[in-house]
Amino acid sequence: MKSNARIYNRFKGYALEDCYCKYCAYYLGRRKGKIQCLSEKCVCLDEIKAAKERERRERNIYGS
Repeated sequence: MKSNARIYNRFKGYALEDCYCKYCAYYLGRRKGKIQCLSEKCVCLDEIKAAKERERRERNIYGS
C-alpha cells in the first residue's frame, strides 16, 4: 500500500453478532438445550465486553 493511501473502513472491533457462540472455534453444538464447548470458560469474553460497551456508546450518541 502506498504511503498516501487512505483506509476508510478501519476495523473498530467485533459486533455482538460476531461474538455468537456458533462462530467460535471451540463450539461443539447443543445437547439437551445446553451449549457444549471445548474450553472451560468463554474465550471471547473480552470481545463481548468491548462490543457491549461500543454498542452502548453508539446508542447514546445516536439517541435510540
